[in-house]
Amino acid sequence: MIDTDRHTPGDSFVERNEINPFVFAFLTLFITFVLYQLVAGGLTYLIVGDTNITRENVGRIRLLTMLGQVFFILIPTLWFARLLSSDWKNVFPWKLPRLPEMFFAVLGLVFLQQIFHIYLFLQDRIPLPESLKRLIDPIRQMLEELYRTIVSAESVPELLFVLLIVAIVPAIVEELFFRGLIQSTFDRVLSPLWSAIIVGFIFGFYHLNPFAVIPLIGIGCYFGLLRYRTGSVALAIIAHFLNNALAVTLVYFHLDDGAMFPPRSGGEQPESGALIVQLVLFVMLFAVSVYAFYRVTSRDVANASPPVDTGVVEGR
Repeated sequence: MIDTDRHTPGDSFVERNEINPFVFAFLTLFITFVLYQLVAGGLTYLIVGDTNITRENVGRIRLLTMLGQVFFILIPTLWFARLLSSDWKNVFPWKLPRLPEMFFAVLGLVFLQQIFHIYLFLQDRIPLPESLKRLIDPIRQMLEELYRTIVSAESVPELLFVLLIVAIVPAIVEELFFRGLIQSTFDRVLSPLWSAIIVGFIFGFYHLNPFAVIPLIGIGCYFGLLRYRTGSVALAIIAHFLNNALAVTLVYFHLDDGAMFPPRSGGEQPESGALIVQLVLFVMLFAVSVYAFYRVTSRDVANASPPVDTGVVEGR
């Protein structure tokens, strides 16, 4: 039986009912997954009437994708946030980053992208049994063509629209959901670093791309680190936008060959030894940039408020 004397009228639904934060987080993840992947995906199929994305229907699919993120991720996120806390700042802490924070965060992101470009190339060269290769290659090709069609633009106005759909909206919606709602929930029962790592793994698997799950997990953990060290979702949103916007821009200017998707065969293939050397170099540069980022954010971490304990209310 819940002791109502321990709670005040200002407590949230989760606090009043003493709901375990892990239970709340995973229920939130499950419900949002069903809403976006199944409900929004089903509605998109009913409206478009085709599972194939072509130049003729890509505009409608882009628009429906954006609406799906807003109505089936963002709005539920805001509703769940209100259940978690009566104060928005406890769920979506907001503070504009200082210039040194921004510089080292973006620098780290650039090095991390290079690390994962090399990783994807090396991953593609792993020898597989021919039977498994025949199964995997068509799926991978389908995902790559799907992504290219979504992000490709043939004019500046279309490029701006693609940036809205692929970079701006996902950066805001996904960061408020993962680094805002979910990470804030885990912060109540875990250390901030572990919370960032776990949410990063969830972020990677949530995207349902088995061929890029490791890079997605790495990027997710990095965004979580930015949120943890700055005590704000703002820098994570900015980094997420830059990450996606760069991919769109590379495709638009035809600079993505061998960058976003490593070549499978044909053409000049770099030596594995040279790639390993580059990989080690970029890992070292990334480590240096993260160390510098830790140094410039030490004040933010020192001044950060401790996680909220739902079972303890000050003064009671």
